[in-house]
Amino acid sequence: MADGGAVRLLERVGNYQIAVFSAPTPLRAGPVDVSVLLQNGQTHEPISGARVTIKATKRDEPDVTVFRLATADAATNKLFDAAIFDLSTAGRWELEVSVDGPLGTAQARTEIEVGEPLPPYLTLWPWVCWPIVPILLFAIHQRFVTRRSH
Repeated sequence: MADGGAVRLLERVGNYQIAVFSAPTPLRAGPVDVSVLLQNGQTHEPISGARVTIKATKRDEPDVTVFRLATADAATNKLFDAAIFDLSTAGRWELEVSVDGPLGTAQARTEIEVGEPLPPYLTLWPWVCWPIVPILLFAIHQRFVTRRSH
């Protein structure tokens, strides 16, 4: 989850301090978790209950746009508002965060670079290789047991 992922933006806009995080790192085409931490620009106290909307637009294809409402329910850390995006292709994307909250409205923008998706075999390798660990531990155990019996 992006709650604690890579910082993509940290900016004071109007009465807000807006921090945008994303995961995975590095970003790759496919599911991307974007989280926003909204704070009072003066006191840096977290602000909850604001309407946070995130728009992702492909830089070289402006008609490729995805909107999401970021919510605390989607976030692991409830101080954040989060949304999951399916960024379909690699390239430069612009994230636009719009806030409508108790301190007024604000907008912040940042660009992100999204890499090519991982090949399927690389996303599956942990599931294929995990049995190797218990097998190796069993083999090491058997070797020690055999040594002691001789």
